[in-house]
Amino acid sequence: MESSSRMKHLEFKEKYKELLLSGKKKATVRSWTNLKAGDKALVHCGGKIIGIAKILSVEKKKIDEFTEKDAKLEGFNSLEDFLREVRNYYGKDELYFIKFEFEPFEREIEPHEYHYEGYDIDRIVDEALEKLELSEKEREILLLYKKYGSIRKVAKKLGGWRKRGEIRKVIRKAFKMLKNQKV
Repeated sequence: MESSSRMKHLEFKEKYKELLLSGKKKATVRSWTNLKAGDKALVHCGGKIIGIAKILSVEKKKIDEFTEKDAKLEGFNSLEDFLREVRNYYGKDELYFIKFEFEPFEREIEPHEYHYEGYDIDRIVDEALEKLELSEKEREILLLYKKYGSIRKVAKKLGGWRKRGEIRKVIRKAFKMLKNQKV
């Protein structure tokens, strides 16, 4: 398995899990992405990591450029259903259309199993706050995690979902520091 620190992430709502696992969903739309062709990304669905996606292409498109074929790759029965969902969710005219090959894992994996060798994130945060020399910003992030118990909720407090990577980075750094100290 590739190093989790180099892996990118692709997150889906729970309602898309069966489409992904059945192979019917081979594309997704995003308002922003750091993915590019050739990347591999951990696929999260319903809070679990369910597999790896190999990114085949990333194309910026206007809503009126999407086709029936795009809708089918997204797992929709019609272009009309697809466009309705995209407009309701994003409300933007220009989006990224990401095509991928999905390889499911044999079983769903909890993120802490993958990133933290099975250690509980709450325990990592508690020990890091107690035992590590951290920057003021790192302490703030860990204290917010301790208060809210969710990377998603902390990201919202810090300014939006794009902050999730910053929060994960701090927790992974703390985990590595603790592991190196054999605490």
